[in-house]
Amino acid sequence: MTYPRRAATIFPSIATIESAQGPGVEHYAIPLDLPEVFRWVPGSAETVDHINVLEHTGGTPGTWIRQRRPDKGADLAAGNATIYVSGNRYRVLPASTLTGNAQLTLGTTGAVNGDWIEVVRLDVGAYTYAIVNGGPGAGTLCTMPVSQRARFVGYFDGTNWLHRASHLML
Repeated sequence: MTYPRRAATIFPSIATIESAQGPGVEHYAIPLDLPEVFRWVPGSAETVDHINVLEHTGGTPGTWIRQRRPDKGADLAAGNATIYVSGNRYRVLPASTLTGNAQLTLGTTGAVNGDWIEVVRLDVGAYTYAIVNGGPGAGTLCTMPVSQRARFVGYFDGTNWLHRASHLML
């Protein structure tokens, strides 16, 4: 992933970016109607779709390309563990991993208000998998039942992890 070397220019909309001339050098932009970082790639001939690849009006030939932010962390292992947002926000417990009931604690180190973590359980063994708040409020946020694939999303409120969503998966 390429990171901006200078501040991105904020635009009111994608339409505003596409109506502007293409800059002469690599540049970054963020449209307010899709708050993602776009990088100007001079000479790029990518196919314009107005979401991931934006066009321009005049100026240097090229395209604006949306910068992806991969967020999958390392797969989870059997047993009790603690994870942090610094290990990326999307974590997976692979199939045939659990060897007993386990607890996953969402640590608060490095977390700031608005952070989220998503945990997906693909293991369908006969063990529960509990998701626990690592903040001062403590407590179990979700218990993924035995023999079920499941998904959990936690939200950090600045002090504790909260249950935002969970469901069983088909």
